[in-house]
Amino acid sequence: MNRVLIGLGGALAVAGCTVSSEEDQLENAIRENLSSRGNVQEVELTRQDDDNMNGFVVMRAADGSEGRLNCTARRSSGSNFNWRCSPVIDEQVLTQIENLIRQSFSSQGTVLAVEMTKQDDDNMTGYAQIRDSAGNEGRVDCTAARDPSGDFAWQCAPPGAQPAE
Repeated sequence: MNRVLIGLGGALAVAGCTVSSEEDQLENAIRENLSSRGNVQEVELTRQDDDNMNGFVVMRAADGSEGRLNCTARRSSGSNFNWRCSPVIDEQVLTQIENLIRQSFSSQGTVLAVEMTKQDDDNMTGYAQIRDSAGNEGRVDCTAARDPSGDFAWQCAPPGAQPAE
């Protein structure tokens, strides 16, 4: 009887390790892949079902800034997963984009205000208000959208301007 229980316990332990191992392997793959972009401090994935996992990564960039990425993983075949980690649009990301816009417009005059807000997980909208050397003030509408690499590309145009085609 004890042999049966020990054998059953061993089988359950191996099965548990397989599930945990799959998550651990994917976390390690994500950690390794993202390490070229900064110091990966934490990777945490949670299994949603047999074919899907969700989680996050906390990273510190070379400039010392810390950021969080949301991650999703979907089984592609066998034990292989396709995964994607994208920066969370939080106050820090909004401030970074606002600072890039401010810096870009500073050569054209005095930047009075820049305000960006999150629209969804991949988009931000807002405006920049600028005063030129003649004292004229203007406001331009700004957008930032996540590109395929996961970074944000931003652009600003006067209100009512049609986007370039």
